[in-house]
Amino acid sequence: VAPNRWCVTRQDLIEFRCLVKKHVAEGRIAPTELDPFDPNDADVGPCVHTITKQLIVPVTEKAGNTSWALMLHPDGLECDLFVTHCWLEGIYEFIDKVLNSWPRGARHAYCCMLSNPQNLDIGDLLSIPRESPFALALMSARYMLVVPNRKCSIYSRIWCTYEAFIAYSESKFIFVATPPLKGALRRVCLLLALSFVTAIASSFLCSLSGPIPNLALRLIVDFVLFCVMLQSFLRPPRAMQVVTHVAAVFGGMCVGYICGPGGDTGSVELWNAIALCVTAAMAEVDRLWSRQSAEEACNLRREYTGDLRDAKSSVESDRENILCELELFGQEQRVNLAIEVLLTSGMSTPTLQAAAETVGLLEQVGYWNLSITSMIWVAWFASSLGELANYDNTSLQSGYPYAWIDAMGGPPFVRWQFWVLVFSCLQALVWL
Repeated sequence: VAPNRWCVTRQDLIEFRCLVKKHVAEGRIAPTELDPFDPNDADVGPCVHTITKQLIVPVTEKAGNTSWALMLHPDGLECDLFVTHCWLEGIYEFIDKVLNSWPRGARHAYCCMLSNPQNLDIGDLLSIPRESPFALALMSARYMLVVPNRKCSIYSRIWCTYEAFIAYSESKFIFVATPPLKGALRRVCLLLALSFVTAIASSFLCSLSGPIPNLALRLIVDFVLFCVMLQSFLRPPRAMQVVTHVAAVFGGMCVGYICGPGGDTGSVELWNAIALCVTAAMAEVDRLWSRQSAEEACNLRREYTGDLRDAKSSVESDRENILCELELFGQEQRVNLAIEVLLTSGMSTPTLQAAAETVGLLEQVGYWNLSITSMIWVAWFASSLGELANYDNTSLQSGYPYAWIDAMGGPPFVRWQFWVLVFSCLQALVWL
């Protein structure tokens, strides 16, 4: 079976995580002097070296010294995702990041600890790096996942650097794997609850003091929009958190004033006010994402010097072979440049590579703003739906049940304006 078919599926990784957890609980995978992991920890777990020695090697030895991937899939699976990592991360941390960042179009992944036969000496296969199993699998893959860890930059390991360079040179889609965002749902619910409570309080105050002027309402809306935009540019996490809570409070005030006495609960403004509350909640997710992205960026730069020749390898001959190959083709500086592009941009695609060659380094293009995206989408959908719901208010104003037929020139479904709003709502749903 060719190396580019030594792959596992997403489900295989899920089952492997469960198996490791079971073996740890039973004491069959135990802490060592080099890896004193906590058996009760479910977030990081034993490092890949420990898992390989205490689980993968014994099991695959009984299966005929094959790899874990070929043990599960004897005929192999075509590689479309290549995972690069440096074996120092915990197995739970590794699998959670890969599963959370698994590209939508990928089906089978090459992961060296599971793909390579760990009981056999494959040193001869690595003597020519570009013809190694790693390179062959990477050449056939469309995506590559870079898995950071808490101990060192994977770019301080020469095989990881070499793999990243090949992926960049071959215009692969390269992404940085990130863990699931824990606590995001709870924080979103808390902010929505804050907006709801503020809305009730604002509506009650309106019943006592009367409706507020439209100008004041618009100023509040503009202030919320300003807070959301400001949050996307802030860096200190505490400042970002304060701004998102302020936006949630004032968004709730908008809803309360519109729903209060004198307000128009059937107006588009109500939908827009609800959109502001949702946007404020999503801004909190952006804050958590921003903090997580900063941590992963820090992990990728830890102990990385920016010079390929400082990269290490557990097998010195592998390091020498890679350096000789790159020196022979005069590509050392290209390797350093490719890694710097990946560190600065956070991802790479053929389109982004072309853009970077034209305008230079693009910072953190792998990060996108959920609050701004949700604000635009909710405003788009809510405005269209609100206009559609109020399309025939003429009948209510005239007092004559069928006056809208005479006034508007026929029932709604025969007028082109009606269908524009319908298709606008459908287009928003399809985009989502």
